[in-house]
Amino acid sequence: MSHLAKLMITQMKRQSALSPQEARRTKLITKLEEQLKLAEALAKGERYLVIKPSWSRDADGNRVRVQRERQVRPWWWQEGEGVAMLVRYGARSLELHKGKRAVSIPNAAMLPGAIHTLIAAVRAGELDAAMDAAITETKRKSGKG
Repeated sequence: MSHLAKLMITQMKRQSALSPQEARRTKLITKLEEQLKLAEALAKGERYLVIKPSWSRDADGNRVRVQRERQVRPWWWQEGEGVAMLVRYGARSLELHKGKRAVSIPNAAMLPGAIHTLIAAVRAGELDAAMDAAITETKRKSGKG
């Protein structure tokens, strides 16, 4: 009996890369999850830090890998009794509804729930048009599109 006959032979299936829209959604969800962690840490009275690897030079001039803190800036601010929040894609805030860019939240304790709702909206594709518009605007202003 042949050695190959002992194995189950199948057609090779490669995992396809993410489509551009899926990649944008993943990027925005990652940033929203970071904002969620920041909101939860601030609610507990803690400081939220992101540690990222970076390169630096030591005293002898050699390149060495170091760990640096990266500041995470909140996308929300106090507005009276409540909180207002923007959703950013890159440096641009997304237009969530015609002419409206901010989400109004009655109190700061409801902020994590609002971020969970935004993450669900991104997964459902509800912000795809807003992300496309932000990318088009960035390209138009930079002269690349």
